[in-house]
Amino acid sequence: MSSDASASSDETIDPGSDTGTPPGEEGRSGQVVEGVDETAAELARSGQERGTLRDVADSLGISSAVALRALRGAEEIKPLMASKVQETAERLRFPLEELSDEADHRGVVAVLVNTMRNTWISDLVRAIRIELAATGRSAVVVPTRRRIPEYPVAADTDAIESLVDLGVDGFLMISDLADMDTVLEATAGRPFVGIGCSKSFIGRFDTVRIDDEVGQGLLVDHLVGLGHREIAHVGGVGAEVARERAEAFRAAMERHGLGESARIEPGDFTEQVGQTAGSMLLRGSKVPTAVTCANDVTAVGLLSAAREAGISVPEELAVAGYGNTSLASSGVSQLTSVDPNSSRLGALAAQFLVERVSGLETPARDVAVAPSIVVRRSSSAGPRPESTKRKRISVD
Repeated sequence: MSSDASASSDETIDPGSDTGTPPGEEGRSGQVVEGVDETAAELARSGQERGTLRDVADSLGISSAVALRALRGAEEIKPLMASKVQETAERLRFPLEELSDEADHRGVVAVLVNTMRNTWISDLVRAIRIELAATGRSAVVVPTRRRIPEYPVAADTDAIESLVDLGVDGFLMISDLADMDTVLEATAGRPFVGIGCSKSFIGRFDTVRIDDEVGQGLLVDHLVGLGHREIAHVGGVGAEVARERAEAFRAAMERHGLGESARIEPGDFTEQVGQTAGSMLLRGSKVPTAVTCANDVTAVGLLSAAREAGISVPEELAVAGYGNTSLASSGVSQLTSVDPNSSRLGALAAQFLVERVSGLETPARDVAVAPSIVVRRSSSAGPRPESTKRKRISVD
């Protein structure tokens, strides 16, 4: 994937011309554009019956916005381009019957988030809104996490019930909360889709999640390939998906025969805890040469801990995050990170919800989206050389 999830919206075909970059060639965004046949095969492998607007756009190397205007018959789209988009939509079985005019807004979808501080959420929301726009729907983002002494990650069920009273079409939940049963009860049976949530919810409702086994495997493979053996992970606390990510890290280490040296320092998805956990790792008797983190925010906290401890990155410590957010790509951090393919996650989840709102009655579906790794400066060096002990010289 690209170094920034939002880069997938770059147009590699000029919508106002009848010529463009052929499928399969690199566009201006630097991404390899999938061919229609390849995309169709990918849909079949994932168990999808229909392609999303994102799939249609990616197959032609254009943005979702251009694809949507072409399908709606916008005048600025040339006939040949419109024909290509229409043909691709039909081949990928995009639900053209649900396509709506821009002025025909039939409802609102609530996007429930448990934090507003993770920039990964903005990438997802953008993809969700683009996909929903194809059916004339809009999205409202609502924080649903409230802190009370007895239960620090409780859901704000009052806010959810108010959304039900306002008549939202359904709910998209980004990540998950410990009291998910309470969340589902508050939605009063409205269509519900989980994004980036734990595997434990598979079968209860439609889920579109990151394949964390692949993601952590990519990070460990990368670090081991550089020569690192003493690799630690900061995470495993705060949500079930964090524990699953930590387990995936351990499994990847065991695959390389490094299970005994795999160390997991407890940490959640916050910068403060990442910094605290980093301090524990870096001031101990056995300091790792590389650390992976539960997300980019945690990794930023770890970078702060390394700076305070006087440890240079990447010369003395390789660091990797998860999420490929704007924090990772910033000039300050230049953080290696796993790109979860936010555009695809958001598009698939929005499509699933629209299908449920339209009356689809099938068993709960689950799609694990394969991520990729974006290597940056924070992990561009191998393990630090062991310091040579000076020989003691006795003087008579």
